[in-house]
Amino acid sequence: METGLLDDLDRRILSELQEDGRRSYREISQRLGVAAGTVRSRTLQLISEQVVEIIAVPNPWRMGYGFFAALGLRLNTSRVDEAADELAAREDVTWVGLTATGYDLMIEVALADAQEFGRFRGNVLARLPGFRSVDVFLLYDLRKLYHRFHFGRTASDQAGKAGTRTHQRGRSDR
Repeated sequence: METGLLDDLDRRILSELQEDGRRSYREISQRLGVAAGTVRSRTLQLISEQVVEIIAVPNPWRMGYGFFAALGLRLNTSRVDEAADELAAREDVTWVGLTATGYDLMIEVALADAQEFGRFRGNVLARLPGFRSVDVFLLYDLRKLYHRFHFGRTASDQAGKAGTRTHQRGRSDR
């Protein structure tokens, strides 16, 4: 599947999974009026092509983390990828994003408390390849803890692409 080219059924399946990632293929198929095998094969294809990942999203405070923050990092430009990979390998870093403006990286950390963040800052951040500075955005509450995409127009749609996947008869999983 070419990136960004989901057909209507793919989008409807994704909408169902966003609502409840534990929903069975059979239930989704009944809700959408298609065969359960079709839902299964489409879902597995979307997963294998890294369009979607079905995971549990924990609440950090209810898990006992007292320090939950977004961090904006400034790094030497030549070391951004190396630092991003190093941070992505850590379990206390919940996500890593390379940014186009303001910061070189944005990350999120879930730590026991402020003292643990102090150790993280000195032992991890200060030793990152190319580290220059960090801004800390301590979160005290979350109003939305999951990602839910609305399937409107995408960049590929706007570029004049058809916006649909091509399905070939005779291929397994389709």
